[in-house]
Amino acid sequence: MSETWRQRLSRRRLEIGIEGPEYDYIQKYIEFYCSEADQRCKEIDMKKTVDEVIDSMKDKKFDKFTRGVIDSIHKKRGYDPHDDSKREVSLVQ
Repeated sequence: MSETWRQRLSRRRLEIGIEGPEYDYIQKYIEFYCSEADQRCKEIDMKKTVDEVIDSMKDKKFDKFTRGVIDSIHKKRGYDPHDDSKREVSLVQ
């Protein structure tokens, strides 16, 4: 069975080094990350579906690919996971 980029990200997030507020941010804006992943998959192989490209990647290649997707969208959206002052603040009362 085919695994989507989003599903594999969820399964591999700790190995990639994505957790806590950064993972929450990605989930909040997941459509931007999925769109970027789809575009990059098409650049890899136009003849395959996005899911086929994702399925063909070994974990290390997927992790590197995904980190690149995330870093690209973080940059476009102005998110810095290492700068606490730029993170969205959640007020829980």
